[in-house]
Amino acid sequence: MTGSPHGDLPAGASAGDRIVMATLGLIAEDGLGSLTMMRVAEAAGVARQTLYNHYPDIDSIVAEAIGRHNRESVEMLEAAMRVVDRPEDKLEQLVRHSVSVGAHAHHAPGIEHGLSAGARATLREYDDAIDSRIRGVLEDGQESGSFRADLSPDVDAALIRHMLDGLAEQSAATPEDVAAIAIAGSRTVLAAVVKR
Repeated sequence: MTGSPHGDLPAGASAGDRIVMATLGLIAEDGLGSLTMMRVAEAAGVARQTLYNHYPDIDSIVAEAIGRHNRESVEMLEAAMRVVDRPEDKLEQLVRHSVSVGAHAHHAPGIEHGLSAGARATLREYDDAIDSRIRGVLEDGQESGSFRADLSPDVDAALIRHMLDGLAEQSAATPEDVAAIAIAGSRTVLAAVVKR
């Protein structure tokens, strides 16, 4: 097989990279339920035997695709957070990140259903990484005096995480409204933590 029906896979990419990119594209388009080895091979522009040479089953492809996507997503978030200094700005970067991820529907609600325990663990690694960054920003904000002293970083991080998940769901449902969702989300999250 040559080429890709999605047309957006780089021609020079390795078969493994094309498989992962095609898998992410199919998940974003149709969800996990319609993912098959044949569809992934077709979308990646590789023979099914090539696909089986790289991955024994659909679950291993999904785990690799989600793991790679999550690592890249966390790296992008860290890069965005490095360009700002104030905890408030870092929290806004977390909001923008969640809205962006939601708009691309890679972390759609319920995506973990139907995954193996290993693939679900890969999703949890991403969640843990985001939770850690939220806690760190809250602690930094308290230390600098810009966030409320009565915050409990563990409890409030969980609450903020639920708000971010809600923003991601909203942006997945209405990707044309991501800018407004990010603005409203930043306003709401900051109002909950900034000293008055």
